[in-house]
Amino acid sequence: MSLAIALTAAAAAAVVLLVERRAARLRLLDRPNERSSHVVPRPRGGGLGILAGVAVGLMALAATGLEVSPELATVLAAALLVALTGLWDDLVQLSPSVRLAAQTTGAAIVVAGCGHLGVLPLPGGAMIELSAVPGSILAVVWIVAVTNFFNFMDGADGLAGGQALLTFGALALVAWPDAEAAVALLIVVATAVFLTRNWSPARIFLGDVGSGGLGFLLAALPFAVADGSTRGAVVVLVATSLALFLVDPLITLVRRFVRGARITESHREHVYQRLIAAGKPHAPVVAGMLLAAASLTLVGIWAYNRPDRMWLSLAWAAVVCVAEWVIAALRDRVVSR
Repeated sequence: MSLAIALTAAAAAAVVLLVERRAARLRLLDRPNERSSHVVPRPRGGGLGILAGVAVGLMALAATGLEVSPELATVLAAALLVALTGLWDDLVQLSPSVRLAAQTTGAAIVVAGCGHLGVLPLPGGAMIELSAVPGSILAVVWIVAVTNFFNFMDGADGLAGGQALLTFGALALVAWPDAEAAVALLIVVATAVFLTRNWSPARIFLGDVGSGGLGFLLAALPFAVADGSTRGAVVVLVATSLALFLVDPLITLVRRFVRGARITESHREHVYQRLIAAGKPHAPVVAGMLLAAASLTLVGIWAYNRPDRMWLSLAWAAVVCVAEWVIAALRDRVVSR
C-alpha cells in the first residue's frame, strides 16, 4: 500500500503541475464571472491530477493482488464518465442539460450495477424499507444532487478539496480493509497533493473534471461499500459529513426559485460566497468552514450505524448550518452599512 500511495502522490503532483503550467495552451483557464470568488484568470483542470494519481495507485495495487469487486468497478466507470464530461465542459462550456444527462446516466449505471437504496435508517432505530422503484429513484436523485451541490460549492480556494479529504477519509475508515477503502485513501492522497497548489491563494482550480468526479464518487461510493440493507448507514454518514455542502446549495436554490430567478444562472448567493469578498484571501473563511466540516465528519463517524445517536448528529449538523447562515447574515449587514 505504501508504494501505491507514493506513486499516487507523484503522479498527482506531476499532472497538476503540468496542467497548471500549460493551462493556456490546453484551454484550461478559468476566467472570472458572476459566480467567481477570484478576480484574475487561473488555471483549472487540477482534477486531472487527482484522477491520474488514483489511476496510477490503483494499477499499483492491482499488480499486488488487489481485487476490485464488480460493484466498485461499476462506480469507478460511471465516475470516469462524469469526470470526462466535466473535462469537456471545462474545454467548451457544455449546456447544463448535457452535464445533467451524463450525471443521470452515471447514477443509473451505479444503481443498475450495485442495486438501489434498500433501507433508509431514521433516528431512534426506525427504518424505511424501500422497494426497487422508489429505492432506485431516490438513489439516482441522491447521486445527481450531491454531484451538482459539490460543484456549486467549488468556488473558494481549498474548500472542495478540503471537504473531499474529510469525507473520503471517513469512507476509508468505515470501509477498511476492503478495496473501496483503498480507493478512498488514494483519493485522499491525490487530493492532498492537489491542495498544496489549491490552498489560498490558489494557483490552480479543480475544474468540473475534478468537482464533478469527486462529487459523484462521494455520493456513489457508498453503493459499492455496502449492500442494499446496510448502505443507507453509509449514505447517512456521507450526508452528515457533507451537511454544509448540502444545506447551503439546497436553501440557495429554493430561495432563487421562490423569487423566480433562473436556477442555471451564475450568482454569488451561496453562504460561503457571501462570507468571502472577491479578491480577498479565502483561507480564514475556508479554514473555519473546514473545521466545522471536520466536526460534522467526526460526529457522523461517532453515530455511524448507531440510530440511537443519530438525533444528536442531526442536531449538531443543524447547529453548524444555522451558525453559518447567522454569521453570513451579520456580515451582510456590516457590508451594507
